[in-house]
Amino acid sequence: MISREARAVYINDMEFSLTEAAIETISVLAEARMDDDVLTGAQIEGVISGRNAADCDEAAGATRVKRLRDALGNQMVSELLVKTIARRGYMLAVGKDTIKMI
Repeated sequence: MISREARAVYINDMEFSLTEAAIETISVLAEARMDDDVLTGAQIEGVISGRNAADCDEAAGATRVKRLRDALGNQMVSELLVKTIARRGYMLAVGKDTIKMI
């Protein structure tokens, strides 16, 4: 469950407080996951910044994903939650029917 208002992510019985930027990143990934989409770093940056993905740097989106993983802390949780798909991009590794945005 993702709460934008509380800037928190709830995974099972664990709560993770996130920065505004990290909440935006996980929200974008959650919305993409509900559509079965894999997003490149440039696409993530484009959605968050409001610019065209073609005008965005892949590294900027990758940095956002790294900061999200750092904010989640626990290596196992962050690696299992945010998957890197080789040569394609990033996606949340949870079932799309388990995501709740509040």
